[in-house]
Amino acid sequence: MKLFKLLVMVVIVYLPAVYASGEDTAADPVQSGRLYQPAENPMVEVDAALSRALANERLLLVVVGANWCHDSRALASRLYKQPLKTLVEKHYETVFVSVGYYEYGRDVVRRFGTPIYYATPTVLIVDPETGQLLNAENRHQWSNAFNIGMDESVEYFRQMAEWGPSDSVPTHAAELDRLKADIDAMEWRLAQRVDEAYAVLGPILKAWDQDEDPEGFDALWNEVADFRLAIPEDMQTLRTEARQRVSAGETNIQLEYPEYPPFSWQ
Repeated sequence: MKLFKLLVMVVIVYLPAVYASGEDTAADPVQSGRLYQPAENPMVEVDAALSRALANERLLLVVVGANWCHDSRALASRLYKQPLKTLVEKHYETVFVSVGYYEYGRDVVRRFGTPIYYATPTVLIVDPETGQLLNAENRHQWSNAFNIGMDESVEYFRQMAEWGPSDSVPTHAAELDRLKADIDAMEWRLAQRVDEAYAVLGPILKAWDQDEDPEGFDALWNEVADFRLAIPEDMQTLRTEARQRVSAGETNIQLEYPEYPPFSWQ
């Protein structure tokens, strides 16, 4: 059954493919990337990592993912490979948070101002002094971590390590604040829909991961993936448009918000 699933994953891009390299058979969880272990209270581990980051003058790196997800495992194992390993150990305190089968992790991402994790893995880089999320605009790009190379990975974490709140001067124009508040409110509403979709998908994903063959899993997975992966891109497009139009001197700006169809089960 697992071999059949691997063949299916080759042609169905969105499915949580099994990471079929030799690393996945390694007994060492670091080598296999199976570092996402459910914790009774993951916030305790996040708090401990935050304290270490503050004490050691490093950034907090929170990696939210799952052992069933080949992209999550790919990123986790890469963080411990050279040359990325040395860079991460120098600049970051790392903590892995398991989403389970979409039951967990919401409180962690919401703590840092993010309404939901749209992808596994989701990477949060936090300034431990201010609690500010430094990579809010590109935290979702690691949903494709399996296909991101080492050089690109090193460059990303190097740039983030050199970035700080002082590098970005916020615009306090009332017009931009209004638009940002509207976009944020819309994203939180959409995140609620993602949360509801995870509640439907999670038990079916668990059955799939346990070598069962739940009816309609492929279609359901793709339907939810299409929705959840569209949101961060659409929201970032709106925020970029808002900044550009305010910078151009426009007032009374009305943005055109995307519409999303209901889920098939609704």
